[in-house]
Amino acid sequence: MYISGIDPTNVRTSGQGPEFTPGTIGWNMTSAGPKGYIYVQDSGAAITGDGYIALVDGSAFTAIMASITTSAPGTGAGKLAGVARAAIAASGYGWLQIFGAGNIETAGAAAVYTILNTTATAGKLDDDATVGAEVIDGIVLDAAAGSATTAAAFINWPKVGRTL
Repeated sequence: MYISGIDPTNVRTSGQGPEFTPGTIGWNMTSAGPKGYIYVQDSGAAITGDGYIALVDGSAFTAIMASITTSAPGTGAGKLAGVARAAIAASGYGWLQIFGAGNIETAGAAAVYTILNTTATAGKLDDDATVGAEVIDGIVLDAAAGSATTAAAFINWPKVGRTL
């Protein structure tokens, strides 16, 4: 199902239940162009907040923050990724951005237009090319990131790619 005009910062607790069916795609038109989102349920560990990257299980549409553990070789390849626009409580519901301009969290300094990979810090990406980390295809920085910061990026249906 596709809907438009969603509030990507609107979240619900597990007690409130979902506002939409997990897996629903939502779109917004902004001054920065169109932005796409997927509605998910947190896997039970919580998603920290705006700009944190999460991996999505495509069968149940549950999400967990990306790290070198949650995307370990053989367990994460091909999984959809998205960027939270608000904190999602453990087992709660919310939106992850999957298309358009937005901000992401980085674990360290990262150069513009470089390959980004998962890190040991849940939900944050870096360009450090750590052996065993997973490349996240479909997210590129539009501006260099200083050390551990929020950085402007373009998000284009991101997914877990190859192992470094």
